[in-house]
Amino acid sequence: MTTRLRVNSPNVIYETIEGEVILIDLKTGTYYSLRDSGAAVWQAIEQGAGEDGIAAALRSRYDASEEEIRDAVRRLLDELEHEGLVRAEEGEAAPAAPASGNGAGRLPFAAPVLEKHTDMQDLILLDPVHEVGAQGWPHPAPPDETTA
Repeated sequence: MTTRLRVNSPNVIYETIEGEVILIDLKTGTYYSLRDSGAAVWQAIEQGAGEDGIAAALRSRYDASEEEIRDAVRRLLDELEHEGLVRAEEGEAAPAAPASGNGAGRLPFAAPVLEKHTDMQDLILLDPVHEVGAQGWPHPAPPDETTA
């Protein structure tokens, strides 16, 4: 058994738009952005890959040393977990698919950056998506269930 990270659903929702991953923490109203190598890390998390699989997927796409990629992946995973966007889970990690490249060789590597935005917290927290039951959106909470 290995430890892998999973999206902290239903508290976290996300969408990938033109290669950028936008994440929203519905409990805090904070939203985040991951681009480039960070988006590739998120894609591997979605696939159920463990840390080793994530690093291998990045090595197949980016031109950097194994140590540089492993350190950058570890830092990002720690930050994602600290922010409550992912949670550790015991289980068999799936192999990550190689990060898709442009066919022109490996790309220069830049460490992934988690951009954090708090400017719309009040608006996000007003959204009725918070008034949901344990099944998540779009299932409303029963009258006797309190929302967090």
